[in-house]
Amino acid sequence: PTVSLRQIRSRAMGHLVTVSGMIVRASDVKPACTVATYTCDACGCEIYQVVHNKREFLPQRLCPSTECQKATKHGDTLHLQTRGSKFVKFQELKLQELPNQVPMGHVPRSLTVHCRGELTRLASPGNEVTIDGVFLPQRVAEGGYRAMKAGLVTTTFVEAQNIIVHKKS
Repeated sequence: PTVSLRQIRSRAMGHLVTVSGMIVRASDVKPACTVATYTCDACGCEIYQVVHNKREFLPQRLCPSTECQKATKHGDTLHLQTRGSKFVKFQELKLQELPNQVPMGHVPRSLTVHCRGELTRLASPGNEVTIDGVFLPQRVAEGGYRAMKAGLVTTTFVEAQNIIVHKKS
């Protein structure tokens, strides 16, 4: 069942939701790294790192090969190879409630939608869409002052699985 943005609650977190609305903003399509490839300056070893967190990752610095760990003490021998890494298309959309879903005198609510691969460039600002996706929390910060200030509050987004465009503007 399709729901309005106003009807999505915290119990939907991690579940598949179907929301309808209007696209008000679409970012440029950018590459997002899924597998990072490194080469070692010392031994020439090639290392692959699967990127699990979709937003950011910590690059590897130390070569895991046994000969490198014995020979070098200082580390920093690994260098990221963009040609050997795997990337996927990524786009961020801003979905807003339709005017008929907003109660009189209220401000329309909006939600961020992350699109990957073939779902990018399907919708553009002004389009009326229905989006199926997983409703997820987004960490504000990993650590430090920003994380302390944010506390337990997180922003939310929908990881799009399907987009149906109803009206093109």
